Amino acid sequence: MTTREDSVTETVHENGDGQKITRRTWIKYVIGDPYAHDDPMQLSMARKQAIIFVVALSGISGPLASMIYMPGLLSVARDLNTSLEAVNGTVSAYVVFMGVAPLVWASLSDFYGRKRMYLLSILLGIVASIICAVSNNVGMLVVFRAFQAAGSCASQTLGAGVIADTIPVSQRGRAYGFFYTGPLIGPVIGPTVGGALCQYLGWQSTFYFTAILGAVLFVLVAAFLPETLRKHKVKKDATASHSGMKEMLNIFGPMLMMLRDPSVLLITIYSTVIFASLYFLNPTITDTFQSLYGYNEWQVGLCYLAFGVGLVLGSIVAGQISDYVLRYYRNRTQGKVIPEMRLRAAIPSFLLIPGGYLIYGWTTEKAIGVYAPIIGLFVYAFGQMSAFTPSNVYLVDSQPGRSATAVGVANCSRSVAGAIMAIFSSKALHTLGTGVLFSILAAANVVNIVFIVMCMIFGQRWREAYAAKIYARNSDDGAKDEKQYTLTNDEHRDEEIEHTLARTASRHSAI
Repeated sequence: MTTREDSVTETVHENGDGQKITRRTWIKYVIGDPYAHDDPMQLSMARKQAIIFVVALSGISGPLASMIYMPGLLSVARDLNTSLEAVNGTVSAYVVFMGVAPLVWASLSDFYGRKRMYLLSILLGIVASIICAVSNNVGMLVVFRAFQAAGSCASQTLGAGVIADTIPVSQRGRAYGFFYTGPLIGPVIGPTVGGALCQYLGWQSTFYFTAILGAVLFVLVAAFLPETLRKHKVKKDATASHSGMKEMLNIFGPMLMMLRDPSVLLITIYSTVIFASLYFLNPTITDTFQSLYGYNEWQVGLCYLAFGVGLVLGSIVAGQISDYVLRYYRNRTQGKVIPEMRLRAAIPSFLLIPGGYLIYGWTTEKAIGVYAPIIGLFVYAFGQMSAFTPSNVYLVDSQPGRSATAVGVANCSRSVAGAIMAIFSSKALHTLGTGVLFSILAAANVVNIVFIVMCMIFGQRWREAYAAKIYARNSDDGAKDEKQYTLTNDEHRDEEIEHTLARTASRHSAI
């Protein structure tokens, strides 16, 4: 007797080469199949390049949707007959959910697959953007700005998982460097595009623009991004009870457990301090340049370009340095590779971040020519990515199988901190002045170096101790295989790099 599933599987058509392709195979590709038997690590370099391009392009949507809206805040307040403070609530809602929502998407992707979460999140962003465009009161706009953030900002953590699934460790730094150029392009072009749209088509057009962008990304992901997560099917015992709570813990448990690993906790604190400090700078750039140099919105947007270029170049260069540092220390240690080695690539940021703050703060305090604070913005932005890229790649390397969740935890923490700091940024600027404020931030970032240095020194010991603790807790539930994989992860990583290092130079240039 032929079942419905068999009939679907047997439905075929002929392609140009006369090969039979099942409809079920086509559907599995579109929605993603984490139980496929192929190895994403064995994909061709051209295919990996296409994957990096798609996930980088998808990463534009979240930051772009955040920044494209900024030039229209006054118009929104006027059209909805509300205060600017109430409209700022839409910004805060976006920033908070920009950090919280990726946690959920990341854990779901580690359980159900990357591609399905990509498609679902993009669809949510499209619907929310359209509803934001037709909102007729500020409360409605606040709610659906939060939904828009939840849908649009999933790509960064999902993309981190995709790269971890497909790119060998020795090539990951550069891959992440290029991947993060996508999310960084959004803040660069967002204010310029948003200003033009608001001026000629109204603030609602910014939301229609993001909806159209989402539709394009949906098609690209469905067509060109394969499912990269690989899981093994577990036969279910028909007599076993199905607990909804246990299922939820399987999905979201990693988020709660992740911060109990000291290495993840310290890297999260490190990146959170940097991001919180950034949100004293970012919201006040417009105020500073308009009041000090008399610039209009379009001219201030041009000043943001130096900041954006610094972010993009910093991301690319930091990725290359990260890979170089890994190879260098591998050669010095006779082939022993641990994730903490990659953190040494963040050392340039120890000087660049506080240096950028001091240059920007005191040149604006003394009203020096506009070129000087622009140099400060560039130096700071370059330093920020010199810190973020190695620390994010470290989270991926040190948390195999749960990389998206680890990056999501860090993103959540720093986004919430950034949203809180943004509330007080203008008042702090006007009370302290740029010189004093950014000197304090420079000092805070010098102290912040302690966290990443501690992780460089003690990270491996903490990870192994944490893995042993997890094994001891779960030993009664048959967690022996998990312990063996976790504790010997460094050994498997060494073997993987041994296999790929001979091709590193050519593949780096290709990526």
